Amino acid sequence: MSVIETRRLAIRPFTPADWKGVQALAVDKETHKRDPLDAPWPTSDDRCRDFAEHLAKLTDKFFAVSLKEDQTLLGLLGFNAIDTDKQLDLGYQIHSKYQDNDHDKEALEAIIDFAFEKMDILSIETRTNSEWAEQLAPLKSFGFTPIKGDPGNLGITRESWEHKK
Repeated sequence: MSVIETRRLAIRPFTPADWKGVQALAVDKETHKRDPLDAPWPTSDDRCRDFAEHLAKLTDKFFAVSLKEDQTLLGLLGFNAIDTDKQLDLGYQIHSKYQDNDHDKEALEAIIDFAFEKMDILSIETRTNSEWAEQLAPLKSFGFTPIKGDPGNLGITRESWEHKK
């Protein structure tokens, strides 16, 4: 994937040099423990270097979200899987400093547009702790609705997304 640019953000493949930003994101995630079922992320320098190198190898699955003005890493977007029904499992982690100020919405809108335009998918699903309102809010504002009987498991079809646009 090439870089997706929005008004304030660049969504791009990770590089090994992103390790400090990955560490800041990991520390924020582990400090707030918003989703108790989510696997812990490494926070040490060495483990974050390794994690950034790993993410950099998965250029078609994981994407760094950074500010265009100074390249501050503020999040991760991930294409976790596509199932047999052509439903993309979209994962994301946005630093708490950038939630509720529309950076999260800007990043999500861009990656959702990209996924529906460039990938052979019919819908997108996300799975989040149902009590994590900050993570769910941008998705709900786009028209994502609960699926599979779980208020933290949200989805949207291509048709609904195009209708919202």
